[in-house]
Amino acid sequence: MVREDNAQELLARVARHDERALGALYDRFAPGLLAALRRILAERREAEEILQEVFLRLCHQASYFSREGIGASAWLALLARSAAVDRLRAGKGLPPQPRGSHRVLRNNSAWLPRGEQIGLLEQRSELLKKVIKQLPSHQRQALDWAVFDGYTEAEIAQKLAQPLGKVRSELRAAMGFLRHRLRAVMGTWVANI
Repeated sequence: MVREDNAQELLARVARHDERALGALYDRFAPGLLAALRRILAERREAEEILQEVFLRLCHQASYFSREGIGASAWLALLARSAAVDRLRAGKGLPPQPRGSHRVLRNNSAWLPRGEQIGLLEQRSELLKKVIKQLPSHQRQALDWAVFDGYTEAEIAQKLAQPLGKVRSELRAAMGFLRHRLRAVMGTWVANI
């Protein structure tokens, strides 16, 4: 298994066109990414196509990702989610997500977990699941629609028959709660969550 700090070194090597490093990253992250893609996309074939696209994009943009210092797994997860959501929306006859449509979820490296945090999150996934279950059901549903179903804030507001401002507030509150509780998850093995 490749630790996240090793993954960052592998990412830097991919930026220098090292195929073995790409293979090592693929071996480490592809199974988890495929599982996440299957959560978004019903068809395994589609999930596998997206996975291939993600690693192809990684090859072309590895130097950028390496420079940013963000965890390789976080970048891969965001790339995979974005591509899967675009595919999902296309299959539903919806337009691609416009840039900035997810103000709370948009691709902003400031909220991405750093390399050392990724490993801890993987080890403490059960604790993280408990934290997510603490969200009020309407916030959890809205977040689920935004993350896994690719709905924009406006589309969520329409589905919930709620004003857009309220949906934005609820999503912001959910993300703030998760960000705050994430510190507890990162700080202990058995946090009182």
